[in-house]
Amino acid sequence: MHSCGIRTGEARALLSEHVNLHDGHIDILWSEGNRSRRLPLTGEVIEILAACEGISKQHFGPSRQTFFVSSNGIKVTAATVGTIFNRIWDQAALKRPTCGQQPRPYDFRHHFAYANIEKWMAQGKDVTAMLPYLSRYMGHATFDSTYYYIHTSPDFMGSYAQITQKSRSLLPEVGFE
Repeated sequence: MHSCGIRTGEARALLSEHVNLHDGHIDILWSEGNRSRRLPLTGEVIEILAACEGISKQHFGPSRQTFFVSSNGIKVTAATVGTIFNRIWDQAALKRPTCGQQPRPYDFRHHFAYANIEKWMAQGKDVTAMLPYLSRYMGHATFDSTYYYIHTSPDFMGSYAQITQKSRSLLPEVGFE
């Protein structure tokens, strides 16, 4: 979710056959609004997913349906994603806001969008011209959904960017040169 900007439900529904680690992409099929898309993966993400694949195959065999499975080999539930996210957040000793919105798995999608917009701004690219690529990549039906990320709170994103600075290479380039 962090490295590809996919929705939590898309990660949970990702079938093993739609993860192509050899060619370095995942296929998100018939997601929100019945839209599909192919997303490139960075080398670092491929390594992480390959390790995940190996462990899952070792424990549950090659016949599992979804790529990500729970500890008993079945599709991961939305509640499980939230529980694991909170466990990792706390084990990493990351601070939680004392009031307002608490961190949640979906924030990875927000960070992905904002990080690409921020990167384009730093590179002097025309963000408005790049938004259609980001919109398509993220599976948005309209640009209005993508424009939302321009208004994402810089305060939160600045703090979160510091936390994830070391994993910046996990974000694939969105767009075409």
